[in-house]
Amino acid sequence: MPLTSEQMRDAVDRYFAARNSMDAAASTACFTDEARVHDPYGSTPIEGIVAIREFFDGMENVFKDFKVVAESIYPSGDRAAVFFRRTGVGKNGKLLTVEGVNVFEFNHAGRISSLWSYWDAPAVLASLKS
Repeated sequence: MPLTSEQMRDAVDRYFAARNSMDAAASTACFTDEARVHDPYGSTPIEGIVAIREFFDGMENVFKDFKVVAESIYPSGDRAAVFFRRTGVGKNGKLLTVEGVNVFEFNHAGRISSLWSYWDAPAVLASLKS
């Protein structure tokens, strides 16, 4: 049985709360064991729970702090498109603002089976290096 719109919103909120706590274990727990993450879309997909955990551990090595907010959520079927805004501070002290869209695909239990993240990676990486 597909998730309701409310259940998808709750799953998105759980994921963003885990990311905001910078807790790789809590973030990883939002995914199925065989999930795929495309972050950013067009990069090599991150496949499986172990690789996803390593990805989140790596992000925590880049940022001192960040906050991501779901500005709007558009659930449909087993997916939800989410316009997000992330603000943060890199370990190098650089301020960062990123806007983009995440497309989540959920399983029947409300865990993320696929995540496609669309944002301007070259601009973000350049701002972290400059």
